[in-house]
Amino acid sequence: MGLNRFSLAVVVMMMINAMLPLEGCLEEERIALLQIKTSMVDPNHMGSPLLSWGEDALCCNWAGVTCDSITGRVIVIFLHNARGWFIDPSKGVWDRNASMGDWYLNATMFLPFQELNTLGLSNNDIAGCVPNEGFERLSRLTKLESLDLGLNNFNNSILSSFKGLSSLKHIYLESNQLKGSIDIKEFDSLSKLQELDLSRNEIQNLVTSTGSGEPSRLNKLETLDLSSNKINDSTLSFFKGLSSLKHLYLNNNQLKGSIDMKEFDSLSMLVELRLGGNEIQNFAISTGFERSLRLNKLEILKLSFNKINDSTLSFLKGLSSLKYLNLDNNQLKGSIDMTGLCELKQLQELDISYNDLNGLPSCLTNLNNLQVLDISFNNFSGNISLSRIGSLTSIRDLKLSDNHFQIPISLGPFFNLSNLKNLNGDHNEIYESTELVHNLIPRFQLQRLSLACHGFGGTFPKFLYYQHDLQFVDLSHIKIIGEFPSWLLQNNTKLEALYLVNSSLSGSLQLPNDSHVNLSRLDISRNHIQNQIPTKIGAYFPWLEFLNLSRNYFSGSIPSSISNMSSLGVLDLSNNGLSGNIPEQLVEGCLSLRGLVLSNNHLKGQFFWRSFNLAYLTDLILSGNQLTGILPNSLSNGSRLEALDVSLNNLSGKIPRWIGYMSSLQYLDLSENNLYGSLPSSFCSSRTMTEVYLSKNKLEGSLIGALDGCLSLNRLDLSHNYFGGGIPESIGSLLELSFLLLGYNNLEGKIPSQLCKLEKLSLIDLSHNHLFGHILPCLQPTSKWQRERETSLNPSGNSLGRENRGPQIVFPVPAVEDPSMNKSVEFTTKSISYSFKGIILKYISGIDLSCNNLTGEIPVELGNLSNIQVLNLSHNSLTGPIPPTFSNLKEIESLDLSYNNLNGEIPRQLLDLNFLSAFSVAHNNLSGKTPEMVAQFSTFNKCMEYADM
Repeated sequence: MGLNRFSLAVVVMMMINAMLPLEGCLEEERIALLQIKTSMVDPNHMGSPLLSWGEDALCCNWAGVTCDSITGRVIVIFLHNARGWFIDPSKGVWDRNASMGDWYLNATMFLPFQELNTLGLSNNDIAGCVPNEGFERLSRLTKLESLDLGLNNFNNSILSSFKGLSSLKHIYLESNQLKGSIDIKEFDSLSKLQELDLSRNEIQNLVTSTGSGEPSRLNKLETLDLSSNKINDSTLSFFKGLSSLKHLYLNNNQLKGSIDMKEFDSLSMLVELRLGGNEIQNFAISTGFERSLRLNKLEILKLSFNKINDSTLSFLKGLSSLKYLNLDNNQLKGSIDMTGLCELKQLQELDISYNDLNGLPSCLTNLNNLQVLDISFNNFSGNISLSRIGSLTSIRDLKLSDNHFQIPISLGPFFNLSNLKNLNGDHNEIYESTELVHNLIPRFQLQRLSLACHGFGGTFPKFLYYQHDLQFVDLSHIKIIGEFPSWLLQNNTKLEALYLVNSSLSGSLQLPNDSHVNLSRLDISRNHIQNQIPTKIGAYFPWLEFLNLSRNYFSGSIPSSISNMSSLGVLDLSNNGLSGNIPEQLVEGCLSLRGLVLSNNHLKGQFFWRSFNLAYLTDLILSGNQLTGILPNSLSNGSRLEALDVSLNNLSGKIPRWIGYMSSLQYLDLSENNLYGSLPSSFCSSRTMTEVYLSKNKLEGSLIGALDGCLSLNRLDLSHNYFGGGIPESIGSLLELSFLLLGYNNLEGKIPSQLCKLEKLSLIDLSHNHLFGHILPCLQPTSKWQRERETSLNPSGNSLGRENRGPQIVFPVPAVEDPSMNKSVEFTTKSISYSFKGIILKYISGIDLSCNNLTGEIPVELGNLSNIQVLNLSHNSLTGPIPPTFSNLKEIESLDLSYNNLNGEIPRQLLDLNFLSAFSVAHNNLSGKTPEMVAQFSTFNKCMEYADM
């Protein structure tokens, strides 16, 4: 009897153990996983998720491994980027180790996993399989349903290895080396296949080896992704046999011209069709045939980025189930016939943005289910009150930006849109509403309101007082009478971003009654707000990430409570009347700061603090204040600092050696201070600086060796100092240089011929030095605009742009304004020293060699500078005639050859210089008649321009 009870207990324990979830995995599978690790991972590489395998005895807890909760068998192995990455020290970012190269897989490593359902091997540089050890060996894995081989280097030969994997339902082969024709018969044995991703390859078409034109057994295929290939129109007939397709992606291919809708008519189950990013002009459809289209289940149609014109929308009539339609970025023009469009009674989203439309059809009101309408970036005009948009009662998201609408700031035409949540009307015209709004309380509760427009809006609109769900508000550039609307913050506790830039606000900055914990972005720059910044601003806005109060009339000191904003990334208080010291608490509390802009105030005291803990700071702009002291060594801790501008202060001391070792520094402006000494030999050790401004200091010494390594330098201004010696020949290695300003120094010697290697130079100022010798005939400065124009005409020219550093978020935090756009460059033209800044610098080209000891004749080659605006060779000892080739200086505005020893006559051809507005040849040895006072010469003062010829 006891034995029976014992046996029963054993059975019960076994049943209980079987029911409990297992945390481990079978020993044979654990060993197999470790073998996979050994095969795929080099222990010297970093970043592989497999490096941690083996640290935990329970292999079901390993990264990328999932086990069945009942049996403990491995069912998922996900080895994305299993071979690892490494940190490139030169870039400071993760990067694939180039030495890895292609790798060949032994697929039999996965045979021990008999319950395997999903195998992911993406992003591993796999070029193929070891001979006789390919995926065909996995036919025994009868439960394998998903195989991810994306982001590898497989070629077409991989396809034949799938024949035995009859259980597969999902295959991902995106971003490989598949090319040319793909024989779909390779997938014929996969009768259960539901999803096939062949995107981002170089496939031109699909074929069948039997010549039948139709695959025979892919009757369960629901999703086929061929996007980003080279598919052309001839492939469309192939899809007729895929009657089970629900999702077909052909975007970003080479479909062109007219597309026959009959090619898709057999796809009666199709729910989604993506054809964007091609060159489709229209859709051909026989008259009357649109009513018999079998695409009656199609809900999503994406036709963005094509060349569709205004004659193509009739085919939409037969798509009775369509809910989402994208026609943005096409060539729709004028007021098009939207009859087909307006019959889409189920339509929920319509995007016709980025076209050239100017009229909406009256039948738009038929779209009773429309929830999202985007008509931005078109040519629509007129008063929005007269449009049909206010009748679209289901609208949730309405985008009207970048048109020519007149929109009342009251938003009265939209009061009855009870579902409206998001309204974007940027870059239209706002006007103060005079009409009576019958229902003073709108039916909508907005979440996002963006009306960054021009125009006069009067006072803040009353509808805002009834909004309580706002998360984003932008009313920038509307002229509004009133003070900062603290009530808006009080009424909308969910508000995350408030932009009231250039809105004519006045009075003081009033804080809400309570702390606002959700506000992360506040920009009220370019207004007329005055008095002190509230001392408790940090306590009331503790989670701000972006605060811009610049270009107002704030006075008093910077509140130390700003240090309570621990998440603050950008602080801009520039162009106010702030005084006192910079609070040391800024570097103690605002540890997330990326940009600190305090320029053009009345701040004083020692420059910065002994400690510097702003590890994330990229932009430090403190110019135009009264700061004293030296550049502190603590600043060298800012390893991410990209822009440092402390110009127009009272700083003293030498330029420290550590400046040259700032590994991220690109923009350096120390101009207009009291710095002295020579440039340190390490000045360009990091080789990252692109702009350097050191003018108007007391710097001295030789430049030889000081600029070595400045290979990325684009602008260099060392003017108004005491630098001596010669211009270094190594300057010829600065091939990116566009501005070279060395005027008002003590430089001597000849102008080095290496300057002629700098093909991007547009401004050259060597004036007021002690240079001698001849003028180089090879100097050829051109404006940046001219270089860009020539590049645009060259099909092989490369286009440079900013790197996309991360995914876009809904309300992105703005970056610090580029300091280059506000930097003035001083250059003498028309005998007056002007300061140029911003976009105009893109168009300037000039040479100033005045006030030196140059001799010899003016090179005739200077006449080839057809795009130069300023040429000043005055106050030298030049001889010989004025070159007749100067008649080729078609863009010249200022030409000064005075105070030389030139002889001969003034070339009559100079009368052809239509833009010349300042011309001086006074104090030379010229002879003959002066040019007729016609054309541009009729504007000159004869006594001034020709005196002492």
